[in-house]
Amino acid sequence: MSGDDLNLRIVGIEPDIEPDDERAGERHLRLRTTRGEIPLIVHAPEVHALEASAAEAPARAVLCISGALGGFDGPGMLYARLGRELPRLGITLVRLNYRMPNEFGECVLDTMAGLTFLKAMQYERAAIIGHSFGGAVAINAGTLAPMVTTVIAVSSQLAGAHVVAELAPRPLLLLHGTADAILPHECSERLYERAREPKTLELFPGVGHRFTEAADQLLETVRGWLLERV
Repeated sequence: MSGDDLNLRIVGIEPDIEPDDERAGERHLRLRTTRGEIPLIVHAPEVHALEASAAEAPARAVLCISGALGGFDGPGMLYARLGRELPRLGITLVRLNYRMPNEFGECVLDTMAGLTFLKAMQYERAAIIGHSFGGAVAINAGTLAPMVTTVIAVSSQLAGAHVVAELAPRPLLLLHGTADAILPHECSERLYERAREPKTLELFPGVGHRFTEAADQLLETVRGWLLERV
């Protein structure tokens, strides 16, 4: 993408489905942008930034992005599970699906739009979690947005993550399974070598790309990290 192409503006927000069709604790939205619509699922505390005043709104949020195929659930259903747990702890979670999955530059723009949405809703701090292809997207977006306090990359690819050293002083958490047959765990090891402190790498023996073998352990690790750093 050329410099002239790296431009996206949010022009509106609208419901994606009827309120009666939404599950408890979820709000489905679409960000209307100059480059198309970005679907979101928002899980917010009972008093949250979509409805509250600035004084009442919680300050912390987490933005979740998936791999090259897009989607909302994340590895081991991590994003859906966090959406049920974090709002009770005062943290809003937003699951974002790409307009154009596997188009790296466009997916970075989508992620930045998600962060802009959170900032407009009066959130002051946000973490980004990305899986696989989305790990590199999250690392890129994390270097560009001052509101980002930490980045978590799960089973991350190397391609596109060349800016990882620029994340510092934001903490970086890299999680990878040693049985990943799609992106070997050496990808995260190399990212760890290139990153600056603060950085943490955790390898999960016998775990594959989507963490189905260790979904509970993944949830516990990510939740604990977020509670301390977002």
